[in-house]
Amino acid sequence: MSLDDIPSGSRILLDANVLIYARRGVSVQSRRLLERCASGEVVGIVTTFVLAEYCHRRMMQEAQSRGLAAANPAKALAENPPSVRQLSQYAQEVEDLLAGELETLETVASDFTEALALQRQHGLLTNDSLLVATALRAGVNRLATADPQFDGVTGLTVFKPDDVM
Repeated sequence: MSLDDIPSGSRILLDANVLIYARRGVSVQSRRLLERCASGEVVGIVTTFVLAEYCHRRMMQEAQSRGLAAANPAKALAENPPSVRQLSQYAQEVEDLLAGELETLETVASDFTEALALQRQHGLLTNDSLLVATALRAGVNRLATADPQFDGVTGLTVFKPDDVM
């Protein structure tokens, strides 16, 4: 199902890629979903891990776009801390997300145990399994993501942008 198929009144977990696609203008559906969250039509939820991933990826993208890093931006920035201090756009974006209408779910210790079971059952990577475990613990069974690995996860309805350019 596409992001436009998310029913009004839904509580939906947002994956970092949907946030990035909305921010970078890669997906009109992703942007529209965030607008629906801002208006209260849909309750958008992010985990602390999603926020960290969004922050990291946008930092790397900003560094690359400003010519401060090339093929391996994390390594380049780690080796040159003054370059990190030149970056600010990604930080403003994260602050805007935190100040917006999105709810934030914190991951707790028991989520790791459940995440390990999800890894064994569905072959998910660590952050993906933590995303699902945290959501399901909180009673959130809808996920907005562009990633195919969530498609067969029991108890989860997945919505994807089908307009990614």
